[in-house]
Amino acid sequence: MIRNYFRVAWRSLQRSRFFTTLNVLGLAFGMAVCMLLVCWVTDEYSTNKFHHNGKNLYRLNVDLNWGGVHTSSVSTIKSGSEIQNTFPEVTANVQYFNRASNIVLSANDKVSIQSKYLYVSSNFPSELDFGWISGNLSTALTQPNSIVLTSSTAKRYFGDTDPVGKLMKLDNKESLMVTGVVKDVPSNSSVSFDFLLPMSLLLQQEPYMKESDNYVATTLLALKAGTNINQFNNKLQADYKHKHPESDTRLWLQSFEDVYLYGRYSNGKIVGGRIEYLRLFLITALIVLLIASINFTNLSTAQASKRAKEVGVRKSIGASRKSLIFQFTAEAILLCGIAALIAGVVTVLLMPAFNSFTGKHIEFSWQLISKFALILISVTLITGVLAGIYPSFVLSRFMPVKVLKGDYGNGSGSALFRKNLVVVQFLVSFTFIVSSAVVYNQMRYIYNRNLGVDRENVMYVQLDPNLAGKQQLVEETLKQLPAVKSFTYSSALPIYIGGSSSNLNWEGKPENFSVNTAPLVVGYDYPQTLGLTMKEGRFFSREFASDSGAYIINETAAKIMGMKDPVGKQISFWRGKGTIVGVVKDFHFTSLHEAISPLVMMLEPGDGLLMIRLPKGQVSSQVASITGALEKINPGVPVDYHFFDETFDNLYQSETMLRKLSLVFAIVAVFISCIGLFGLSVFTAEQRRKEIGIRKVMGASVFSVTALLSKEFLKLVTIGILLAIPLSWYIMNKWLSDFAYHTDLSVSLFVGAGIVAVLIALFTVSYQSVKAALINPVQSLKSE
Repeated sequence: MIRNYFRVAWRSLQRSRFFTTLNVLGLAFGMAVCMLLVCWVTDEYSTNKFHHNGKNLYRLNVDLNWGGVHTSSVSTIKSGSEIQNTFPEVTANVQYFNRASNIVLSANDKVSIQSKYLYVSSNFPSELDFGWISGNLSTALTQPNSIVLTSSTAKRYFGDTDPVGKLMKLDNKESLMVTGVVKDVPSNSSVSFDFLLPMSLLLQQEPYMKESDNYVATTLLALKAGTNINQFNNKLQADYKHKHPESDTRLWLQSFEDVYLYGRYSNGKIVGGRIEYLRLFLITALIVLLIASINFTNLSTAQASKRAKEVGVRKSIGASRKSLIFQFTAEAILLCGIAALIAGVVTVLLMPAFNSFTGKHIEFSWQLISKFALILISVTLITGVLAGIYPSFVLSRFMPVKVLKGDYGNGSGSALFRKNLVVVQFLVSFTFIVSSAVVYNQMRYIYNRNLGVDRENVMYVQLDPNLAGKQQLVEETLKQLPAVKSFTYSSALPIYIGGSSSNLNWEGKPENFSVNTAPLVVGYDYPQTLGLTMKEGRFFSREFASDSGAYIINETAAKIMGMKDPVGKQISFWRGKGTIVGVVKDFHFTSLHEAISPLVMMLEPGDGLLMIRLPKGQVSSQVASITGALEKINPGVPVDYHFFDETFDNLYQSETMLRKLSLVFAIVAVFISCIGLFGLSVFTAEQRRKEIGIRKVMGASVFSVTALLSKEFLKLVTIGILLAIPLSWYIMNKWLSDFAYHTDLSVSLFVGAGIVAVLIALFTVSYQSVKAALINPVQSLKSE
């Protein structure tokens, strides 16, 4: 019986090849987009979830009250051991530190600059699963002169030979022995490295890090299985408060599996993070699939009404209503199955392009394929049943006597159902169009906004210890190069000044008032190199030896301290008491998500980054001359350089990806909706073929007939747009509120999006309307 259902279904689909093709392609396209988004969401959600004890692994967070609660993911070096010694629930503590600076690593006459490495506690390899390959897991990092390499790093330096036991040089000074090799870090890890160094080596190099007020390392704590994390956090804070009654600092643990997705905090509470993008894309995937399913259902119900006579014949020879329902549902499931197969092939073919588009490395594992298959089967059955159930119930109610006489009823219920579905489709499509336009405008606003910093034609070099030790020679060399307009030093990029301190003090400061202040160490000629503007006073100068203890503040710092004429006044900061010699105009030194905060600059030439302004023009030749000169000073070590504007683009990588994807979603939603609209316009033209013929005989023009057929669809599209306006305004206003500085939602944006949607719909239906209006009425009425 079931076999017969599918045989009849196949014959029926072959009789309506045009509608079958439209139906299958629309649904397959929607399914493929949905699958790609589900792959992205699945990959993101899997981050940090591959560790054997991941469910019991927690990161120590510290809430610091610096003129407002600031949640830090780093803690003191001693924090982990102190907590483990206090609480029996803690079975292990692991620490790692990302120095975020270049070092020179060499072996076998191969020298390279490395920046992707971690200093870790000795139990890091045993507590976290990064796939140990060779060496002793337990003792690999117990000695300060040891190093553990990833497999690709080991191959880069030692080829295919086992590197364990071999020596490497760190900064051409310290000898390190390779004590282990691990697999390359998977892409779904928030902790990334090319090699590991012992924490004991770092503490030898930087002994001040042991001090209890330096928050430098990430601490992970392994708890016993079954530990109630809320109760433990309460005990942890109570113990800290008991030991430090005067402090308002708060300690709490967050699941290590959650830190990647839930990384945004407010007043010591998790308020979101990357999980918001996951939810957005998951909802988008479901909406795209919904649009495709609505499209499928709409065309299916339209086509089903043409088979009323078939239903009448079947019922007159004894077919039950139940068998008819099964028949129509089987046809819908068959169509969905074909669409699912096409969607699967399209997803596989598009995956390389999708990986490049999103910066992912998603591969088809058996686990992913099984999820794929389960989702496709579920979507096929659900969509097939939903698409087949409505027309099957409507048509199976028909009375054979009436149907065979040509009386199908007025069909108002089916027509209303289809109209509602068209409204929903264009409601969603318009929302996508508006969202895409708003995200584009915000990104354009970010790139065009005057940030107070000129990021064009600026390259920067991370100074390794050897190059930093030859500061005078570097400066003399750069001054002789025509490719160098100016240069300076900076402890951080002026868009990544992430540090903060509460040590700012001044005369008249209110008691118990704390200001979260960003520190920045710079060199001479900083304003000229980066295009900053001085509001008052001057910048650091070689003519004033006293500038080594002076400070420069930004406008926000002056405002918070209540200083109308700050130049010449005394403040106390990292270097003790010093004089303010200048006030720099506010510039954005973090993301536009955040408001500009107080900034204090200190002078220290030769520190951190070497920043070079280039003349406009032949960038490649200019860079070549600069890197060549620096390599002569530091032979055998390649220069690790980057461009300021490219790094700025990376700051908004998530927003840039959202802009691209929102545009794709808008195109996909409109395309699928138009497929359905085109199919319905063809169906309507066929249904009203004789009416059109009579109207033309009575003198109706081609324009009036076209307008008649198009008007009904444009009404539905307009209703969908009007309903979508408040919804899209609410969604995008909420998204923009995450930026401290953002563009506005203008009326013209919604009007423009509405015009675009109406024109697309008009173009879609007008072709078929004009075609129907041009048909010779003799052809339409010859059967009468």
